[in-house]
Amino acid sequence: MLKTQSMNLDYIRTFVVVGQSKDYKEAASKLNIDYTNVSRHIKQLEDTMETKLVKRNSKNIIELTEDGKTLFDGYEKAYNTILFTEKNYIQGKSLNTGKLSIGVLKDIEKDILTEKVKKFKSKYPDVIIKIVEGETKDLFDKLSKYYIDFVIDEKYWDLKSSSDIKSKSISIEKYCIAYSSNHFETELNTIEQLNNLPLILPISDRQDRMKFEQLLSENKIKKNLSLEVSNYDTAYDYAISGLGYALLPKKYIKDSELNYLDIELDKEISISYINGNLSPSAKEFLNLFK
Repeated sequence: MLKTQSMNLDYIRTFVVVGQSKDYKEAASKLNIDYTNVSRHIKQLEDTMETKLVKRNSKNIIELTEDGKTLFDGYEKAYNTILFTEKNYIQGKSLNTGKLSIGVLKDIEKDILTEKVKKFKSKYPDVIIKIVEGETKDLFDKLSKYYIDFVIDEKYWDLKSSSDIKSKSISIEKYCIAYSSNHFETELNTIEQLNNLPLILPISDRQDRMKFEQLLSENKIKKNLSLEVSNYDTAYDYAISGLGYALLPKKYIKDSELNYLDIELDKEISISYINGNLSPSAKEFLNLFK
């Protein structure tokens, strides 16, 4: 029988931080406790739960066992809920306190987020704002576990496991195929001309890439992938250098030397959040997008 009556929140906190950092020394530093206490807390929690939670792999790197992974998912969310409760209480006394965490795709941070942050900070200068860059799936995973307050990105297509996530549309991104006329003399007039031409595309798990490949398939166009990149700035530079035809948001070719072909592809950018996880300062930040 599980000895739940002896459950210790310090042990759970240590386990969550170890699971996040995958390193005992780093966890000890974050928790401001001795390395030996980290090991002791983990062992005590394992004794309480009567199972092994943490192991070292063949490269001596900390990993969670299958039981550890199961417990970590629930413990991390519960731990972040406790932190949220504390933040909510403190900001109930003074809104100009605490921290906001915003997950964002790097390509859209400057255009959509920067001005909002400036405006918010002008009103609440003491609120710390943490910007977390990442890919869509990872950002929404952090949001679902209350690790961050917002995600500014395309609305994630698979929210079955996170039905409490809400999204508000804030802009529409329109796309084009951009290319250098200094390197490619033929002017693009139709999408069919892309057949077998060297393409510069986002990495394969990006939603814009998937939508574009669907568009190619619908028009029976053979894809000739030349370069796969993780951000639009790099794609733009490669297009300028004549290394291929780049899939880019139209804003990237404004006042540019690149030629472009309009295509039937756009992306809705949203700010996503969990309504019950909005602190007073988070609600104020969300109001900027009305």
